[in-house]
Amino acid sequence: MSSSTDPAQAPPTAAAPPELPRRSGVIARRIAGKALPLYLSMFATLFGTAVTAAVLGNTSTVELAAYALVIAVFNPMIMVVHGTLRGSMPFFTENEDSPEALAPVVRDSLWIALFLGLLGGLLILAVPLGARLIGVAEPTVAALGLYPLCMAGYVVLASIKNATTVLLVGLGHTTAVLVLSLTAVALSLVLTPVLVLGPGPFPELGLLGAGISMLGMNVLTLGLNFAVVGRMTVLRGYRIGFGRPRWAGIGRIARVGVPTGSTLLIKSGSLSVLAVVVARIGPEEAAVHQVVVVLLGLSFISFVAVGQATVPFTVRAARARSRPLVVRTVLASYLVSVPVVVVSGTVLWWGAGPVAWLFTDDPYVHAGVVAIVPLLCLVGLFDALQSAPNSGMLGLKDTRPAVYAFAFGYGLLVLVSVPVVELGGLTALWAAYTAATASLVLLQWISFLRISRKAVREGAPEAGAERSG
Repeated sequence: MSSSTDPAQAPPTAAAPPELPRRSGVIARRIAGKALPLYLSMFATLFGTAVTAAVLGNTSTVELAAYALVIAVFNPMIMVVHGTLRGSMPFFTENEDSPEALAPVVRDSLWIALFLGLLGGLLILAVPLGARLIGVAEPTVAALGLYPLCMAGYVVLASIKNATTVLLVGLGHTTAVLVLSLTAVALSLVLTPVLVLGPGPFPELGLLGAGISMLGMNVLTLGLNFAVVGRMTVLRGYRIGFGRPRWAGIGRIARVGVPTGSTLLIKSGSLSVLAVVVARIGPEEAAVHQVVVVLLGLSFISFVAVGQATVPFTVRAARARSRPLVVRTVLASYLVSVPVVVVSGTVLWWGAGPVAWLFTDDPYVHAGVVAIVPLLCLVGLFDALQSAPNSGMLGLKDTRPAVYAFAFGYGLLVLVSVPVVELGGLTALWAAYTAATASLVLLQWISFLRISRKAVREGAPEAGAERSG
């Protein structure tokens, strides 16, 4: 990958910016068109992860325990990486009509991805040492083998690849993101069973095979991501690589991205604490809580896709210097996310009984899951409602208030979790979770409206907006 732009091979320096609709219905339809491929991409990734876990379920118990050690570090860390890199999205969108301006921003994002990837890789490599320090049984630590090394390499490559994915989303090429995601999942579905289980003439590598599969999949798809960026975007003909770091540009992106990644870390950390609190009640309650958390993640991920798809529209509205249009893009996202979440929640509520049997054969656990599903649906709805102003602040490049809101909402939830569980059990805890998520809606809307007032001039001419909508 070259570090410079080749003007001789470059196309014209400016491209016509995408049309900016004014009507909420038109904005919502365009958001939906961009969000659907992202949702399918997320679902495909979840499916691939589930298959990998299922394949590893056929390995030894010790290897499964070793796998869980690495995943306990990997999941929150990769979440922070992905969240932080989203901070580059508004910078990509605001330069979408100028490849000369966009190219150095892409390089800044790649440097951040590399820094985050290396940090994450070091944390993964430290898992064996950390496991010994906390007293994990030696057979489990020994079973790790070279798996942490493979996963460390995976994190570095996945971080760089994610920078290109965020670029494609910021430029509106979400269908390309879906194709790339399906390609990665397909490779994983082929490589993982072959390398882990060793059918036919292939050796059975177990946990090491899973690591080689993940690393190999990223080696094969990283180049494909760069090829798509080089052929399908305004950067066609521009060779993008790392080059010399621009610390000012890297700092601008980090100031937006680090708070975004921090909100995900706060949320995942809080849920981990809740899991420990619930485990103090008993194994059945812990099982109920875990199943409900899994159902929440599977049933209500659509709003995440809608939020990411909304950011470019908010950026374009801010460039048009129209606060009403900025707010309208965020409100229009509700026309997409809320109906989907309501339908998902209704289906889950109606089919809670049969769905719960897919996760457990224990009648007590089944009854507990069914009882909490109504609260789960409310959490999903409030999460979708808070996601919209959160994405709006990302589009306006001021994400610090989101960190304060998450720290308050989830921090208070963690503080009251023990007395709440002692007084009302698991149901009371999920009621408190619902209240914490509802507080995020209010706090983030207050922050978004304040930021939007500062970011653009009220009633300014909407240069570049399409008045026909």
